[in-house]
Amino acid sequence: MAVRKQLSALIEELDRRGSLHKKLECYYEGDAPIPAAIVRAKVTKAYRNLMPVSSAPWGSLIVDSTLDRLEVSGIRSEEKATDKLVYGLWQENQMDAESSIAENATLVDGRSFALVWRPPGSSIPEVTLDNAATMAVMYREGSRRIRVAAARRWRGEDGRTCINLFTPDYVWKFIESREPQQGGGRVHAGGCWWDRREDDEDWPLANPWGVVPVVEIAVNRRLKPGCFPPVRGDYAHCLGLIDRIHLLTFLGLVVAFWMGFPLRGVIGEKILRDDDNNVIAPFDAYADGVAQLENPKAQIFEFKAADRKNLSVMEELDQLSSITKTPRHYFPLENGMSNLSADAIRASEGGLHAKVKKYKAPMGEGWEEVLRLLGKMSDDEVELSPRAELQWFNHESRSLAEAADAASKWASVGLPIPVIAEKCLNFSQEEVSRLEAQMLNDPFSKLIADAAKEGQKAPEPTAA
Repeated sequence: MAVRKQLSALIEELDRRGSLHKKLECYYEGDAPIPAAIVRAKVTKAYRNLMPVSSAPWGSLIVDSTLDRLEVSGIRSEEKATDKLVYGLWQENQMDAESSIAENATLVDGRSFALVWRPPGSSIPEVTLDNAATMAVMYREGSRRIRVAAARRWRGEDGRTCINLFTPDYVWKFIESREPQQGGGRVHAGGCWWDRREDDEDWPLANPWGVVPVVEIAVNRRLKPGCFPPVRGDYAHCLGLIDRIHLLTFLGLVVAFWMGFPLRGVIGEKILRDDDNNVIAPFDAYADGVAQLENPKAQIFEFKAADRKNLSVMEELDQLSSITKTPRHYFPLENGMSNLSADAIRASEGGLHAKVKKYKAPMGEGWEEVLRLLGKMSDDEVELSPRAELQWFNHESRSLAEAADAASKWASVGLPIPVIAEKCLNFSQEEVSRLEAQMLNDPFSKLIADAAKEGQKAPEPTAA
């Protein structure tokens, strides 16, 4: 009964998230749905004809500007040996590259998922990643850390839907039943009957680690009750504003195509028609041509071309920049990037750096749990401390001269060289380890260390 109840709740949540994920992906790819105002005005045909040549993936710009500043550099706890082992497993799973894919999905949907599992016969645990439309985690009521169950749903090769239910004790594998009725050990959940899916393994498959092996990497969480804590993607709250930008862009294209040129006409001339009663133009205007009017009293009038700037999207882009904390100079500027100093650019990036710093905390907790599971499932079965801290590269805009100046000042107050290398010179955990090894083998460094040890020795007792 508990399995069916959890499965039903997770399927319902996946259905809800799937529709939102599909919508957000369209905005990310620059293929946003037609705004409701266009549909009500019954000009969808013109919109479809014009917008493919001018639509811009604003969602991608917002996400990528943040993603460029999220890069894991290592893990640190009280046990260096444990840190080295779990981070080695991280790299064996190519997570230096794969983690950015998960973070991209997190910034779009507000969450992504990492499944950690050690297949039979494998020497290392494996990490697989999924987005919000494929996987969901159920938490204990009121908690955002204690995982009760998780489900992964996908479509198999035969076209039938498959689903795995992960609990602390077992992994339950199901496949969509071809028989829409009870019997044969089927389970009814989410409006569908499910058969057992047996892949030459025990059913259900025992989970020897006693924990749900799925971790949620989330941002922008809200403090609300329920087993599925709400999250928000980087631009999910700006879809209406993006629609307005698209609408103004479309109207500007209408002006450019149909009202972007002066309209000229003649007053006082007879309107000539052909045999089919079609109007004949009084004269043709072309380059190097001469127009002639027979009637001396005829007059020529002109309506000026419409000004497309009246439909500018610059104000809307300013709002989008402010709300999403994306630097304004990342968007098109009306007058280009003239007269922008380095200090002005850094000041405009302050909001983005603050947002990145805010995102590193929840994402870091998720990746730490992934590393913790990797250690638990390794041959050594090490336990990463709850006080471990994920290390990130610092991608703030700084020149090499500024970094060197900061490093020299930190060294002048006596900070250790490995700390300076990490904080000022952006060394990764592996690079810091190599630096420490080189320092231990350096004769001059050994001499300084030996001198320091000699100075710490207690003085010899003297005779009374």
